[in-house]
Amino acid sequence: MADPDATDFRGNLSVTQSGKTCQRWDVDFPHSRRGYYLPEKFPELAENYCRNPNGNWGTMWCYPTDPNTPWDYCIHPACPFVCVGNSTGSDYRGNESVTISGKTCQRWDVDFPHRHDYPPEEYPELVDNYCRNPDESEDEPGLWCYTTDNNTRWEYCFNPACP
Repeated sequence: MADPDATDFRGNLSVTQSGKTCQRWDVDFPHSRRGYYLPEKFPELAENYCRNPNGNWGTMWCYPTDPNTPWDYCIHPACPFVCVGNSTGSDYRGNESVTISGKTCQRWDVDFPHRHDYPPEEYPELVDNYCRNPDESEDEPGLWCYTTDNNTRWEYCFNPACP
């Protein structure tokens, strides 16, 4: 992938990584763009499409139409979670331990702040607080973890194997 931070992305993706619809860039409701992220300043801000207009966000993002979510990352279609290995990311054994939005992953051998059904003795790949896909589920098509944030049970992780 030649554009790892998605500054050149011009596709029509308009849904965040958590499944929320993006707000149009030319409106200030429900979230204010604070006079900065304006289509007049950044011509790539079209419709409600995911963008990374100044390259400072790490990857593309948007303001969701959900008033309780001030902003959210979008998943780059060229590098969603798995770029090498199998299609679900279940073979990943690296030490990535931060989610796509920057939250710290919860250790797999504890049930706080979030209880879970993945005991490490049954899933030997669950080490420390590293991102994994233990059940190889099609519903979770990539790396994820439970977070240490009381308000966010789980979240996807970037696959560092992505080029």
